[in-house]
Amino acid sequence: MKKQKFCYAAVTACVGLCSLGSCTQEEMAYQGEEEDISKLKVITRTDDESSKPVEGKIYIFNQNNVCIDTISPSALRDNTPTRTKPGTVKLIAIGSNDLSVYNLPNKSNVTDSSIIKLNNGRALADLTLGTTTTTLEEGETTQTDITISREVICLKHLTADNIPDDIIGTEIMVGPMYKNIKLNGKYTNDVDTIRIALQKDPNEEGVWVYKGDSIFSLPSKGNPSFILRLKTSDTTTEYTYQLNRPLTKNHFVKLDIDFREGIKTYIASSLSNPVWEGTDSIKYQYQKEDISKEVSVTHPEAGGRYNKYYVVSVDKSKRTAVLLRRKGASGVTNDSVLNARLNSINRPEWSIGGWRLPTIDECKSILSTARIVDEKSVDLNYEVDPGTYYCTKDGKLATVTLKGNNTKRTLTENDNSCYSADYIFRPVIEISY
Repeated sequence: MKKQKFCYAAVTACVGLCSLGSCTQEEMAYQGEEEDISKLKVITRTDDESSKPVEGKIYIFNQNNVCIDTISPSALRDNTPTRTKPGTVKLIAIGSNDLSVYNLPNKSNVTDSSIIKLNNGRALADLTLGTTTTTLEEGETTQTDITISREVICLKHLTADNIPDDIIGTEIMVGPMYKNIKLNGKYTNDVDTIRIALQKDPNEEGVWVYKGDSIFSLPSKGNPSFILRLKTSDTTTEYTYQLNRPLTKNHFVKLDIDFREGIKTYIASSLSNPVWEGTDSIKYQYQKEDISKEVSVTHPEAGGRYNKYYVVSVDKSKRTAVLLRRKGASGVTNDSVLNARLNSINRPEWSIGGWRLPTIDECKSILSTARIVDEKSVDLNYEVDPGTYYCTKDGKLATVTLKGNNTKRTLTENDNSCYSADYIFRPVIEISY
């Protein structure tokens, strides 16, 4: 029986956000003791005794892209050997300062395109990914390196100066940002908005600051907008700046706003390998009268109108709203057509996720309150036609049929429906405001 050895070394990202010079190095060693069984052992050490190792998990895929084994975070921490078969394998590593925020896929259902999802109620943490392919030969020692890249940006310093005394709320919004990333490092089309509430500094007049933990986000999708939102007891006003470049991963973002002179943004970035080598500083400055856009903001109300959309519902605690597509369509006859239609519709600004069919409760709410199209109709964007509308109930296709007019109407629901070319396709989408 021949013995096999496999060594695997990776330099991973620093854990401490305050001490960027501290970094973690992990060495992973494989040693086989049986003909068809090998061991993958991970030994973790730190260059700085004060810094904790990064939490990590490794997926091992065979040549058919089937996951044959994983190395758990506890195995990495405890240096527990993992038994696996030799051969040509692909390793995908995921690391974080807190892996508990992520609902990572299991060995039985993982692929290299699996989405790294957040657990309910958790915010994005530091995130690194790396992939390598290697072949473990019988009786030979193989050494390979994997490069782990940081996939997030980090907002750490956010202040607004010279804010007027009558302001009772200050908020900064940045977007659109990518919402989901896959194990292979590719993004989905879903986007999100970073929303940051500032607090008034009790010791500095006119200064509002962010006092929470560091905010992690995936990079921006294209060139993002920065919005400063100032709220008085009566009105809300926005000042908008369109950045002329994307916010890229492995950067820190520093934002300072001086309201008296207009809005100034300073984006100081540290770009390097995950061990944060040096600083690449980038500064942006602009004047309010030149390129800032001031608008008066009205908040969405259920059953009302918002940015030319009918408002289905509003969650004021989360500052989100569900909007109805402006016009309905027919011709949706199967799942493929439905998904293609949903993915092809342009999304409104600050949308969260993509278009979807309304739930049966949302559909009944829309059809029972929205104005029905008749000879007195003025704007069809906010009105509905009589007919049968697609919706969902418990994840399954359903319909609600509207009959009547604005004087008297009836609704009939079908919990377990099938497709028809005559049924009305009119999806909804969630936005932040």
